[in-house]
Amino acid sequence: MEYHIKVPEFSTSPKIDGKLENPIWLEGAVLESFTQYEPQEGVLPSEKTVAYVGFDKKNLYIAVQCFDSSPNAIRASLSQRDKVYGDDEVTIYIDTFNDKKRAFVFQVNPHGVQSDGIYSESQRQHRGGGFERVDKNWDTFFLSGGHIDENGYTIELAIPFKSLRFPNSRPQTWGFQIQRKIRRKNEEIYWYPRSRDVNGFLIQTGILQVDGIIEKGKNFEIMPVITGRKEPQEKFNPEPALNLKYGITSNLSADITFNPDFSQIEADMPQIDVNQRYALRYPEKRPFFLEGKDFFDTPMELVYTRKIVDPQLGIKLSGKVGKTTVGFLSAYDENSTEIELSSEDFSEDSSEDFSGRRAFINIFRLKQDLYPESHIGLIFTDKEMGNSLNGTQQDYNRVAGIDGHFKIKSYNRFTFQIIGSQTKLGDKKTSLAPAAKLNFSHASRHISFSADYTRIPEEFEASTGFFRRKDIQSFNTRIGYTFLPQNQWVISVRPSLEYKRIYDFNNTLTDEEYELSCFISGWRQSYLGWGFSSEMERYNGINFHKNSFRMHFGSEPFSWLSANLSLSFGDGIYYDENPYLGYKTSVGFRLTIKPLTNFRLFYNFNNNEFSESKGGERVYSINIISQRISYQISRTLSLRLITDYNDYYKKLYNSILLSYELRPGTVFYLGVDDNQEKDDSGIFRGEGRYYFIKFSYWWRI
Repeated sequence: MEYHIKVPEFSTSPKIDGKLENPIWLEGAVLESFTQYEPQEGVLPSEKTVAYVGFDKKNLYIAVQCFDSSPNAIRASLSQRDKVYGDDEVTIYIDTFNDKKRAFVFQVNPHGVQSDGIYSESQRQHRGGGFERVDKNWDTFFLSGGHIDENGYTIELAIPFKSLRFPNSRPQTWGFQIQRKIRRKNEEIYWYPRSRDVNGFLIQTGILQVDGIIEKGKNFEIMPVITGRKEPQEKFNPEPALNLKYGITSNLSADITFNPDFSQIEADMPQIDVNQRYALRYPEKRPFFLEGKDFFDTPMELVYTRKIVDPQLGIKLSGKVGKTTVGFLSAYDENSTEIELSSEDFSEDSSEDFSGRRAFINIFRLKQDLYPESHIGLIFTDKEMGNSLNGTQQDYNRVAGIDGHFKIKSYNRFTFQIIGSQTKLGDKKTSLAPAAKLNFSHASRHISFSADYTRIPEEFEASTGFFRRKDIQSFNTRIGYTFLPQNQWVISVRPSLEYKRIYDFNNTLTDEEYELSCFISGWRQSYLGWGFSSEMERYNGINFHKNSFRMHFGSEPFSWLSANLSLSFGDGIYYDENPYLGYKTSVGFRLTIKPLTNFRLFYNFNNNEFSESKGGERVYSINIISQRISYQISRTLSLRLITDYNDYYKKLYNSILLSYELRPGTVFYLGVDDNQEKDDSGIFRGEGRYYFIKFSYWWRI
């Protein structure tokens, strides 16, 4: 079969330099049949692509020769690993269990700069694949090289079998896909033809068959870490840490971390926190919690690891045995967030202090494959808290539930989750509090439809998860249609209509919203989206009726420039003890400039204003300006400057970081953070300067 490849075994190992000079590549399987997906689905690509695949006992080898009639127009930058944006690229998807649910992803740009991640079919937010929907927090070791010449560019990869998880069977039969993007042409091509007539991405892959003997991936890894931080008026105090990984089998591994390093190498992007009804969510950045994160994903976010504040010990078991996916996470937190619960039995004015105590957090996840793109799963989370190590069972929050994801015929999917929680604080304990989420979606070439129901009572608590709102019974439905001009100017036009209705558990209507929106994608990664909404929101016993408009636009017209603009305006609520309806405007602008291949400037501006009425007296105005400047000295050495300024709080934050990254886990960081505040006279006064270092080394035995 054309898309079922038996991979030949190489007699020698090719040199991975991106030049395709070693004749050993001619012994590999040759893949020449590539098909365009965008802008014109099903037609031949505008540029030729040829791939070569082979293996030996240790590695899978892939080379892709990307011909280009205008090599000077190839978009390629030199940047940090996993920080490639807006370049031409080749992406490899490997579904080692061939279950159409999860794939390892390896991406390389024309200079050989690496990105990697995990693609999860059931966690897609909307139809389609693409590397932008891949969790790039997963990192592993592989070799890559890239080279640009007069014919285009070539990339080469050596992916160690130790870096993958796969069944203990022979032969190995894996789902396999190669994707190439030509940015300036808005062109996206695939080896196995991809179609909008098929709902799903991994179901549209070819087969890679490896008959020979390969390393099973059973290995031991050790990563010692030293971090240090120098705070004002204090001595420099370095701390050691240790990370261990053991491959129990080729598809099941255990991780242990002692005094784990959770120093903030990447700063959170500032968010506006003024006049917000619900809590803000910040992404996880800590390596131990990020690795294997998708194992614990469910329709409701029951695992939000940023609530584990100061962990001293962590243990993780993850993998797949046959058709069963297993995940277990345990952590000891010395300064845990409190268990929050609002009910008559747990009043907010309780005199007992539940904050800043020690906790054991345990999370267990089990997921059983049923048939392609479908599964059923169980999850259990437990947080035990107390004032001492021996007294962590003084209070607790426990959540258990069942969930499932089902592909129904060609275009339909059904997802559900039913969970219950029980909480004990002091001598008081709740009864079982049930919550549920149901979703049905249909996505075909032109028509999309979804219906979603969520039920979360006020007494429900998930102390390891993230929920913006409780005491809701919510119904949400959306219908859309896709027009496909599929030319160089306009690829798709997607109008949609959405309706939302929310009741509390007293059957009081608290929210009702209609929204009409449209999204247009086209020339050089350009897009234009707009939406008009009319809604009712109940707050403090008052029904507020609001109308608002939003718009966002973005484009990558040149290799050195990308930008996007967003704006919204309309009625808004001032959330206070005496709330009222005012007028709210928001403007956001992002700009990325790459004047040199290895030099990037990123700017982000946000303005948020609230007035008593349209054209009336201004209540507040917030401006946040963020700057990210990065200079890649070599593939391993880089320098980065972050500057954030919030004029509402008059806070200025600066961070300088020198990074040496030989490979994932083998890194050295040296940085300085500086916090300043503007006084009444307009002069910035230093609030604190912090120096930090981090060194880690990754051994694979």
